Amino acid sequence: MHRIVGLDVAGDKIRLVALESGLRGFSILEARTVPLPEGATPGERLKAAVAELSPAPDDTFAVAVPGAQVASHLFTLPFTDPRRIEQVLPAEVEGAIPFDLEEVVWDHAVLSQANGRTEVLVAVVRKAALQQALAALAEAGIDPRLVTFAPLALATPSQRGMVSRNGAEAPAPEAVLEAGPDRADFCLLESERPVLARSLSAAGAPVWAAARTDARAADRLLSSLVRDLKLSLRGARGKSGAISRLLISGDLAALPGAAQKLSADLGIPVEPVVLAGPAAQVAQGNGADYALALGLALGAQQPRGRLNFRKGEFAFTRDLSQIRGHLTRLALAAVILLVLAIGLGAVRVASLARQEHDYDDALCAATKKILGTCMTDYRQAIAALSGGRSKAAGIPRVSAADVLAELVAHFPEDSVPTLEDVEVTTTAVRVRGVADSYAKVDEILASLRKDRCFGEIKQPRTEKQRGTDKIGFFIDFAYTCSGEQPGGA
Repeated sequence: MHRIVGLDVAGDKIRLVALESGLRGFSILEARTVPLPEGATPGERLKAAVAELSPAPDDTFAVAVPGAQVASHLFTLPFTDPRRIEQVLPAEVEGAIPFDLEEVVWDHAVLSQANGRTEVLVAVVRKAALQQALAALAEAGIDPRLVTFAPLALATPSQRGMVSRNGAEAPAPEAVLEAGPDRADFCLLESERPVLARSLSAAGAPVWAAARTDARAADRLLSSLVRDLKLSLRGARGKSGAISRLLISGDLAALPGAAQKLSADLGIPVEPVVLAGPAAQVAQGNGADYALALGLALGAQQPRGRLNFRKGEFAFTRDLSQIRGHLTRLALAAVILLVLAIGLGAVRVASLARQEHDYDDALCAATKKILGTCMTDYRQAIAALSGGRSKAAGIPRVSAADVLAELVAHFPEDSVPTLEDVEVTTTAVRVRGVADSYAKVDEILASLRKDRCFGEIKQPRTEKQRGTDKIGFFIDFAYTCSGEQPGGA
C-alpha cells in the first residue's frame, strides 16, 4: 500500500489530505494545514512548507492549477460516441480560445450524457503557466501525478459519499463554493454528479484581510461573490431544478457571517461543508478547510476519466529512484512465486507418476483378463487386441450413437432435411427423409461425401411428395471407421 496525497496550495498555507490505498479500498490517514513562510520565491516557500509535512519518497501527489490561470468551456455535442467526442473536441477548443492549440494544454471531462447528447467540460491552461507551476512544485521535491481543475475536484467528495447531507435529499441539486484570497471555485451538482464547474473572480489578499475585521469590507467581498454566483446559477437553471443548498469551504467558511449573508442574498440555505465517514475522523472541526484537498486525493485514488493536465510533453514520469522500493518488493514477490512454482511442479510430477503407475496396473489387469498376458505398453496392447485371432478384434471403435451424431453434423445448415426413418449400425447407415427440393438433396449428398468414414454414396431414390413441393429421398451407404473386422467377437 502507498500514500496518495491531495495538496491544496492556498495563498498563505498548504492543506494536505493523505490516503492509504490498497486492494480492498483506502483509508484516510491525516488532514493537516501548514503555513507558507513569508518572503523568498514561491518555490522556496513551498519547499519549506512541504518539508514540515514530511512526505514519503513514493507518495503520489495530486494538485490543482490556480483557477485564474485556467479557462473552462462547456460544450454540448449532439452524440455520445467517445471516439467522435475525441475527434470533434480539438476543433471546438481551437475555436473557443484566442491561442493556438500548440500554446496550451487542455483536457476534458464528460459531465453528462442523455437523449443522445453529451455535456463536456473542457479546461485549458497556457503551457507557460503549467510549466511554471510544475517547476515550483519540483523545487519542493513534488512531481504530481494528477494536475487538475479545482472546481471539478470539489465535486469528488460528494460523488464518493463523503459529505454530510444533514437531512437533504440525495437527488436534490446542490452547489459547492471554495473561496479564499487567491481563488473562488464553484461547482454545481445534480444527483451528486457535477453538471457545471467554473472559477469565479478572486478578490485578493488585502480585501480578505480587511473583511476578517471590518463588516463593511466583508459585505463588499460577499456582494461580489453573490453577483458571480447569481450569474452562474442563472445559467444553470436549464440544467438543474431549484438548488437545495450551497456548501462553502476554505477561507470563506471561516469568514464571520458569510453563510448568513450569502443565504439572505441568494435565497437558499448556505452552510459549511461537513465531511462524513472516514474523513470526519481525521479532519479538524467540520472539515470545510479540507474539501478541495480531499477531492484531489480521491481523484488521484481513482484517476480514470479525470481531467488531467499531465499529458503530452507534460506527461507524468516517475524517476527510478522513486520506485526503487517498489522494484525491491516486486523482486521479492517474484522469488517467492518462483519457489512456489518449483514446489507446485514437483507435486504435479509426483502426481503424474502415481497416475502413470495406476494406468499401468489397470492396463495389465485388462490385458491379462482378455489375452491371458499382462501388458503395460498400450501400443502393444492395442495391436494384440486388434488381431484377427483376438476375442476383442470385433469390438467397434465407435457406437451407433457416434455414427448418428457424425451423420447429423454433416447435414448442411441451410439444407437440413426432415428425417422420417434412420437405421444406424456401426457398419451401415440408411436414411429416409424429406428435403425442400432436388437441389437440397444434391447439397446433402455433396456434404456427406466429404466424410472419409462414409463409404460410396450412390444417387438416392427420390420421389416428389403428393400435394407438396417437397422431395422424399432414401440413402443407403456403408460406415467404414467403426473398426469392426470379420472374425471378431
